[in-house]
Amino acid sequence: MIARLLSRRYRSAAPFAATTADGVPLVGARLGRGPAALVLCHGFMGWHRKARIVSFAERLAERFLVFVFDLRGHGGSAGVCTYGDREYLDVDAIVGLARREAGLPVATLGASMGGIAVIRQAALGEPPDAVMAVSTPARWEGHATAAVRRVTRMTATPSGRRMMRALGFRLTDTWGSPEDPERLVEKVAPTPLVIVHGRDDHYFDEENAWRLYARAGEPKRLMLASRFGHAEDGFTPAFADLAARRLLEILPT
Repeated sequence: MIARLLSRRYRSAAPFAATTADGVPLVGARLGRGPAALVLCHGFMGWHRKARIVSFAERLAERFLVFVFDLRGHGGSAGVCTYGDREYLDVDAIVGLARREAGLPVATLGASMGGIAVIRQAALGEPPDAVMAVSTPARWEGHATAAVRRVTRMTATPSGRRMMRALGFRLTDTWGSPEDPERLVEKVAPTPLVIVHGRDDHYFDEENAWRLYARAGEPKRLMLASRFGHAEDGFTPAFADLAARRLLEILPT
């Protein structure tokens, strides 16, 4: 399994487990301390012990109590990946856990598929106190990029899903046609929303960020970067520090 072979340990973290409202067991790690909790959600083909995620979570843990975990169908969590559809239940379970255990304001930060999940959770679940969606598509279809075409080949065929399972990622073979993220994002308000996108994103172009921002209610903020890449590409120490500052500005004290 690729996740097991390429995983990295946290310097100091406590493991946790949770179960979603639809019965999917999840695993993750809790680390750091601060005036607020942060639920960190990886993207497609991520997991909480992936090296880039570990580095990003550890940097954020200098300012937050971070809850980082494997979304369904990824890493050590059970279930099958639904590309952001049912993953909002995963986020909801960890937001609830963070509230019970920390007794602090809770923010969510998700990238790509994780960005879809945090928007859907804030719109459909028990909302957190702030949301940051990074590299998040505004709609499910209509992305004419080579990167999206490659992912579609891996996810839309039985042979592609078998290959993904061999790599350690378990994918659904059904699709329920959930609402596009841009159709739900207005329901995030009045929870503060920060949308982050790279102008050089090779999966979802800049228009996606503008579409989400246009439909979102206040309070909202749009952050565009000329050189960011897609999702984990931009998970640098500098971005961790910037994301922490922006979230702490809008979280209740």
